[in-house]
Amino acid sequence: MRGLTIPIVKGQTLIGLLVSLALATIFLLTLSQFYTHIQIQNRDIMLSLSLQAEMQRILQLIAKDLRRAGFRAVNEKLIQSNLSLFELDSKGTAITISQANNAPQNSCVLFFYDLNANGCIGEKYTANNCMAGGRNEAKSIEKELFGYKLNGKMVETRQTYKSAVDSRCDSVECKRYLAQQTCNAGGGWTDLFDEKEFEVLQLIFTPLANNRGIEVRLSANLVQRKDIRYDSSIVIPLLNQEP
Repeated sequence: MRGLTIPIVKGQTLIGLLVSLALATIFLLTLSQFYTHIQIQNRDIMLSLSLQAEMQRILQLIAKDLRRAGFRAVNEKLIQSNLSLFELDSKGTAITISQANNAPQNSCVLFFYDLNANGCIGEKYTANNCMAGGRNEAKSIEKELFGYKLNGKMVETRQTYKSAVDSRCDSVECKRYLAQQTCNAGGGWTDLFDEKEFEVLQLIFTPLANNRGIEVRLSANLVQRKDIRYDSSIVIPLLNQEP
């Protein structure tokens, strides 16, 4: 009668078990660090995209307005326009590039255009005349006076109050609304960024091709993450301005 053969199962030694646990721990730590790195990277990408999107929004807003600078609609019913009161020279220049006091050069732009396409700067007027006796007759001229500027670490847009303009301005007074001193005005300007999230480093308006266009350069970073910065620019044709 043959005897039974009992298989011998070799157990894992303590050292082998410790090595296995160590390798597993190293693997889990590596995996955890990789996951954390990916999460941080994804967060930085989202923050960067948020900054880029906000800056592109501002650049497109500026471009939309500047592209119309100097636009004058044809109104066959109009007897006398008031555009000459605001035009800066005999060519009909409608744009001033300047800066506020103590601000970087060329960091402010002021301009006008006929937003409501009535042939005048302003809205309501009587007897088909926007000007009489060398003075403006149209109302709400502030709605067609535009501007953008750098103020500290903020981009601001011009939001002229009705009380801040003289609707009966003559040529000298009307042109002052496009003068450098307007860039210094404390009131009538509105922030375009959230100052708690973004800070602007640069805003420059550069005339191009004998004033046939303007390059706008904008740089900003996040307030909480100054290492996340974005620089961009856009070239805007001035279709309503003579060279």
